[in-house]
Amino acid sequence: MPPLFGMALRNLFAHRERALLLFAVAAGASAVLVLTMALSAGVASAQRAAITTLLSGELNVGGYFKVHPDSIAPVMGDAGRVRQVVAPLVPTGCLLRERGRGRATAGLGRQRFASYLTSLDPVAERDGLGAFRLVDGGLDALARPRTVALSATVAEILQAAKGDQVTLYAEPVGTLRRNALDVEVVAILENAGLFGGSAGLLVSNGTLRELEGYRPGSASVLQLACGGDTSRLGDLDALGGQWREALRKAGFEVLPAERQAYGDKLVPMLREGWRGQRLDVSTWEDESSFLSFVTDGLGALTVLLGLIVLAVVIVGLFTALSVAVRERTREIGTLRAMGMQRPSVVALFMLEGLLLGLVGSATGAAAAVALCSLLHGAVALPGPLVSFFFSTTLPLEPGVGAVVLAVGLVTASACLAALVPAFRAASLSPRSAMEAL
Repeated sequence: MPPLFGMALRNLFAHRERALLLFAVAAGASAVLVLTMALSAGVASAQRAAITTLLSGELNVGGYFKVHPDSIAPVMGDAGRVRQVVAPLVPTGCLLRERGRGRATAGLGRQRFASYLTSLDPVAERDGLGAFRLVDGGLDALARPRTVALSATVAEILQAAKGDQVTLYAEPVGTLRRNALDVEVVAILENAGLFGGSAGLLVSNGTLRELEGYRPGSASVLQLACGGDTSRLGDLDALGGQWREALRKAGFEVLPAERQAYGDKLVPMLREGWRGQRLDVSTWEDESSFLSFVTDGLGALTVLLGLIVLAVVIVGLFTALSVAVRERTREIGTLRAMGMQRPSVVALFMLEGLLLGLVGSATGAAAAVALCSLLHGAVALPGPLVSFFFSTTLPLEPGVGAVVLAVGLVTASACLAALVPAFRAASLSPRSAMEAL
């Protein structure tokens, strides 16, 4: 094998123009694959971060309460007791945070805008408020009663600024009454992740209770937050099952596991003729199921682009190596006349394809990783892409797995492309090869 390896290298240097072209094809294919997978992984990571910042925890326990069969509210009447049940099951290093969720219409003057509303505890979550990027004001002020933070989009539509008085209107599901609450704008936040036009209202839990008419001690949802470190969570579905079982043993009626967001369950349960309290345990993937089209679409695009790129590698190398076999007929005949066996001829051409694929793909992958490091956080995205990619900058996260996969696929494609030309070269007899020219 070492002599064949040396011969393969000499052949590549002897035909360096063709070798450089094929090297560039392999490098470009590998770079495209790494960049595409880095974008897909970056969007998936940004999506999870955006969801667990605003919409959901890693795991959630929420409630649905019906005073009578024709109305429903997304609330737990006795959140303290629920917390006591699930708190012992919280993984080390994580915490339970109280959040609120709903929908409201914000009004200022003649301007009106309907948006999803999120509430939090600005005192308990003081360390996590940095996840929201400020344009004006401060989120600490949400600790005051009757205050609100607006996204830049909502503030622009309402023509609102810090210090203005805005009226929030909420209509509990299944009721005819409409609650209204005057609140002060204490902060304007950048559009980022899920916080923007469709979800642009942020208030305190106390303000949400007052707006919706909930009694003290109630809460919309308790969320498991681990500060971005998910390594300690293990199997979320298994942990969710433990929470359900513990809540059932404590006497609560708990809904079965479903891959749906809480809002998707409201209307079906409104039609059901029960009353009282039911609890629901969901993962962040359940709560963001309506957004799965983004990562699914990027995954499908990655596969499609990968197939196209690998097809280009196979066709390009096959064509070039086939031409090389015809051009090197006398050389092959000489080697055969000197005693080189057919398996050695096959191995020689396969080595050339392997070297081109391996070195080219490794170089392309290294260049792609360097480019990702250079562009990460440096390329600002236009407004429409911010919502689609869940990030204000281009999210690129190349992983070791993506690099290994790209190099392996391109190298395997190069070897596959070299297979037929190698056997064609080996099939030449010494006499016919020498007589061909």
